[in-house]
Amino acid sequence: MTESQTVLQPELINRLDSKIMYLGQLQSAIMAHQIPQIYELIDSQQFNEQIRQRAHADSNASLAQMVVDIHNELATFLAPELIHYLKAHFQFLVFEAIDGEPAIYQVFIGDWWNHRQIGTLDVLALTLEVDQKMMLTLHNVSQLPDGVNNNDNQVREIKQIMTGLQAFLDDETKRKLEVQVIEDQLAQLKENKSGLLGRTDKKAREELENKRELLLASQQRVPEVKEKLQSHQAEILKLEKDDAIHRLELEQILTYFDSVKSFGEKISHLYVDYLNALLQKK
Repeated sequence: MTESQTVLQPELINRLDSKIMYLGQLQSAIMAHQIPQIYELIDSQQFNEQIRQRAHADSNASLAQMVVDIHNELATFLAPELIHYLKAHFQFLVFEAIDGEPAIYQVFIGDWWNHRQIGTLDVLALTLEVDQKMMLTLHNVSQLPDGVNNNDNQVREIKQIMTGLQAFLDDETKRKLEVQVIEDQLAQLKENKSGLLGRTDKKAREELENKRELLLASQQRVPEVKEKLQSHQAEILKLEKDDAIHRLELEQILTYFDSVKSFGEKISHLYVDYLNALLQKK
């Protein structure tokens, strides 16, 4: 054995012992169904800082890296108990697994058709990341007076635009009659007795032709205006549907929490709350 081998041997043995011990502890925790210990082994720094309240705890990232290739299996093992806990504490949330990603769940509010996703659950990180924009909207809705909706101003503005567009369409018959009258007037000018137009007749004809062109140009816009009207109507329906869903989602949250803010705070404490709940069962 060379001198360098002699020097390195104890360090190498110690590192191997650490790895073997780590894998043994993880195996034992899984066999004993010790969920908190499994999470500690996945990230000891986070566990010690948040559960044991030890500031600046050491990381075990190099050891945890050894089991990255079995993260899917670990997530599959850990998920059932976590989902059971979440359903008990957030009864209005629905958790849907993602094919091929056992560590990740999509989280929805409510069990109705076309419910909206509010966040994403990471089983291994033990986090539920919520859509902050959606949470802010729900908070704003919760501050509105009764009978007032989040999209009322937008709906009102769109309806004003639609009133103008509808008035344009309502004048379609009138424009057609005006064009017919102008066509008759132009025909009369063309049939003047001399076959030649005087200066006054020529000016009248030009004015009539210009007016006719404007009316015909307006008539050509009718399909476009109808399309815009339908588009605005669809937009109003969407906004009103959003308002109805916001109210339904808010109702679900406020059935179990005092406010949207307290709901968000509870979600942010998932790691600590869940693991402490398991430790208290021991």
